[in-house]
Amino acid sequence: MINKFIYSDNEVLAYNDFGKKDGFPVLVQHGSVASIKDTGLLESLGKHARVICVARPGYGDSSPHVLDSFFDYGVIIAKLAAELKIAEFDVLCSSAGAPYGYAAAKACEPNVRNVYVFSGTPALYDEEVQKGWPFPVAKNLTLEESRQIAYEVFFSHCTEKDREQNDVKDSMANNCFGEAQNLRIRFKDWGFTLPEIKSKVFMQHSKKDGVIPYPLAVRTAALLRSYELELLDEGDHFTVERYESFLQRTVIKNFDTLR
Repeated sequence: MINKFIYSDNEVLAYNDFGKKDGFPVLVQHGSVASIKDTGLLESLGKHARVICVARPGYGDSSPHVLDSFFDYGVIIAKLAAELKIAEFDVLCSSAGAPYGYAAAKACEPNVRNVYVFSGTPALYDEEVQKGWPFPVAKNLTLEESRQIAYEVFFSHCTEKDREQNDVKDSMANNCFGEAQNLRIRFKDWGFTLPEIKSKVFMQHSKKDGVIPYPLAVRTAALLRSYELELLDEGDHFTVERYESFLQRTVIKNFDTLR
């Protein structure tokens, strides 16, 4: 069931709350081209935890709220956590959702226990990371320019059948606003720096990741106060099998240990 939280001037944040209702909460930040309606990837986690998947501004039923920085999103999550009366929770994020997960950890401290990052977007505010980024570093994109790029990269090849799928439909909502926002703010000041994150961060990245070079994950991890980084010798940027393995071997295992 999709829930809606009104957080400011009738702006809505959509979220899916499922799994073990009395379990420890895990707030999930999806990557690019995703939908909070698709819960299959998190079925195993839901047997151990209360899973709260949030649709970022512009995705699906969430209002297309313009963020000046990732930290602005963390402030919205802090309001949601207060609304849900969540005193403590973990954050799970993947790919483009990583900066939003870090922002939630910063804005909601000391309520965030651990942050789990799967194939995460690196610290693109950092000049050293920018030097190793394999794609153009565009720091001053307008929203319209970002929308055009998002459409070309993610959706221009989609068939009509593709566009009926939840992940494509919700990511194209509001003229690709959510995907465009990811592109528009990722190279800017995030509103915080990673050394400010007090939660422990568990990261996994593949050395064969064809989207985000693993040295950038190493650099990002080194900026954190407390982290564990697992580097895999094989594996693409994202596969269902790798993600499930990360949930089982890192998130759920650690979750059960700390319970």
